Amino acid sequence: MSRNISYALTGWLAGAVTMIIMGFLWPKIFPAIVNVEHYYGAGPNLISIIGIALLVMSPVSLLGGLIGGRVSIEGGEWGQRAISAIFGIIFTMPVSCGVYLYFTGYGFGIS
Repeated sequence: MSRNISYALTGWLAGAVTMIIMGFLWPKIFPAIVNVEHYYGAGPNLISIIGIALLVMSPVSLLGGLIGGRVSIEGGEWGQRAISAIFGIIFTMPVSCGVYLYFTGYGFGIS
């Protein structure tokens, strides 16, 4: 049981680091979000948006780490940790990209 928790946390940590890095690079891709007051009025700042994305992606990355830790049984401890980190990142990316896209104003029908 404790190994499953450690694999889930490994997936969460890898997903969270990737998501935070992507959160700080995201305004470079969608520069409209840099001037938040222009688009949202008194809307959330960048740190708040990254925090919201972290909350939304947490269950998904925990699940990815858990599944990744169960996939590679023959690779030993290092192989299982690496695969759980990779699965955590793979499961996290669509969710965090969706949250960031939502806040750019381009996604989910916001005009």
